[in-house]
Amino acid sequence: MSSAGFGWESLIGTDAPREAVLKAALFTTYDRPDGRLLAEHLLPQLLRLEHEPDGEGRERQLFLLELDHRLKQLRDRIVVVSSGVHGGRSDGGTDDGDAYERIWRFIRHVTVGHRARAVQHAKLWLLHWSAPDDEGAESLEIVVSSSNLTRAAFKDQLQAAWRGRIPLSPQRSEARLRSWGVLPAFLRELAASSGDDARLDLYVELLARADCPDGVSFVASVPGSHPREVLRRTPWGSRGLREAAPAGAGAVSTSILAPFVGSWTVDRLRRWCESFGGSPARTELVWIDRLHPWAANWILPKKTLASLREAGATLLHLRHSPDPSDAGARFHEAHHPADLRWSHAKVYALRRGASRRLLVTSANFSTAAWGRESADGTLEIENFELGVCVTQGAWPFEGLEAFETFDEIATVSHDAAREHPTIAWAEASWDGARVSVKCRCEATSALAGVVEGGGAAVTIARWKTEEGTRLRAATVGWRDAAVPPESVSLTCGEESLRIDVFDARPGDEIEEEAPHDVDEEDASALRDALLFEQYGGPVVPDDEPPATDDGDAGEEDAAEDAEDGSDDESEEGEPADEDAGGTAGIEGAVGEQGSGDSYAVPAFARARRMLGIVDNWASALRRIATKPQAELEREWLRRDGHRLVAAFRRQEHRDSKIDAAHPIGARLAAEELELRLAHFPEAG
Repeated sequence: MSSAGFGWESLIGTDAPREAVLKAALFTTYDRPDGRLLAEHLLPQLLRLEHEPDGEGRERQLFLLELDHRLKQLRDRIVVVSSGVHGGRSDGGTDDGDAYERIWRFIRHVTVGHRARAVQHAKLWLLHWSAPDDEGAESLEIVVSSSNLTRAAFKDQLQAAWRGRIPLSPQRSEARLRSWGVLPAFLRELAASSGDDARLDLYVELLARADCPDGVSFVASVPGSHPREVLRRTPWGSRGLREAAPAGAGAVSTSILAPFVGSWTVDRLRRWCESFGGSPARTELVWIDRLHPWAANWILPKKTLASLREAGATLLHLRHSPDPSDAGARFHEAHHPADLRWSHAKVYALRRGASRRLLVTSANFSTAAWGRESADGTLEIENFELGVCVTQGAWPFEGLEAFETFDEIATVSHDAAREHPTIAWAEASWDGARVSVKCRCEATSALAGVVEGGGAAVTIARWKTEEGTRLRAATVGWRDAAVPPESVSLTCGEESLRIDVFDARPGDEIEEEAPHDVDEEDASALRDALLFEQYGGPVVPDDEPPATDDGDAGEEDAAEDAEDGSDDESEEGEPADEDAGGTAGIEGAVGEQGSGDSYAVPAFARARRMLGIVDNWASALRRIATKPQAELEREWLRRDGHRLVAAFRRQEHRDSKIDAAHPIGARLAAEELELRLAHFPEAG
């Protein structure tokens, strides 16, 4: 969505330029995040992966290794916050598959409810981008939507979203931070509810380096009981709508599109409207009839319909027609009638005179989202919610007509029940020796826990309870790095909760570990190939086995390569420009001696290509050597430098199986890079 109106495009993607590099990401979702959705669709886009998840054979292994490496680089800098999901996986029983359990060792997945009961229903993405150019431009991409991180949300539903990318200043400013309204406070409350007050400080500091776009404001809800004096400082829930509504005299008119309507009495509806200067008689709800194909997914209790009718609200008829020419029945002008996806979007319009505000939000039309106001003005809110309000945003449903009769409106007989789980919050991490588990359990009955991974399981024998709280903690020994812990299953009575184990070991202990789907014999050579490719080496072919440390690339294959006469010199026999990328690799190809105008012998040609990789690494370092806010990129380059040295040494060993001259290039490259690393970061 833009200020001009609604477009029609995929939510998966980014506005950042292709050369930009992701430095950190925050995602919030209600359901348990779907590992397959992240690993095969969202992360390849955001991490700029070169290999395809749906490839076969070597391409599949290269993808897994490339994804694994980028997640290790960003370990604990990709955070997903969700509600606790009980009784197994969400999203219709979707299974991530064993191939993607591993991503949760490096992605920090946390749930809300550490301090008190809470539901995480907001849908926010914050993406920190850095451009690897001399200027070093950084930006913060913000996406506010109605979409959970599940395949159903992207495959079976239509969503509403707002996306913006804001340049970052090198220095923070309190004035910039204040320009974001309630958003920084929302992040702090979300962090506290997830168990660590400082967990989202990185993202708050990014907001302090960016100016909120003109005409944009944020409306948020956080769980809890909020007295009037608190709401005056931080207008949560329906009080935030008062801040978002256009200023002026006269009542505010409200239009609502939401697939779920909660339990409303006439009095609660009136209080909600009055909180922002509206009234039920000036409220419109876009809804569907009983024969609409979305009727199985949209929820409106009969009692709430009666309250809306008694209060004088209007229900607008969102029709459906299989006739493509019936434009009046379309959800959007680009929405084809045969599209079976149902709308999960939540959009509100606030009007006063000629002024209007359009709110794209996660909040359904319910008191759980907006709050229940008591007689003394205290607001009771159950959910974390977030929305973005755009000045003069166009309402997309201006032409809808009201229902002729209330009998044709789609309703359900009973109010939706809100579950209150006993195991309200939990987290787990592994330091290489012990798995630490923490949780908040409301019951005093026995709590069972099992740490699992790779077919192994360890039972939690004893819990410690924090005095005066419902918080419990336990540790179990787990030293087998070959079979790392993956998850913890908690059970209390009939209730169960499964949580992921975060890998908190030092980075050098996890660097060379490979996903279990990658053949161990090939992993080292494939990882080296990807690293060479990253710094200008050739694209790794999909149909040739790599030369492993055991010398699988023999003299016969090397001789055939040499007869091909294929080297990668530029015209006139000069080496390729270092910034354009060299062409070293593990395949053992060498140039033909005396080919064309080149007088380079194969070993020298190969050495030049190997040294080209070193030059490209040094060029990347020069580009960010004095760049502000580039500590993370410099650390990546430092680690890659040491990885390259090790890869060159392994390549030297592989090449020694071919002939005595072949390993010269890898040996020279390793020695050159070792010299540069000795003076890091001044190297280059």
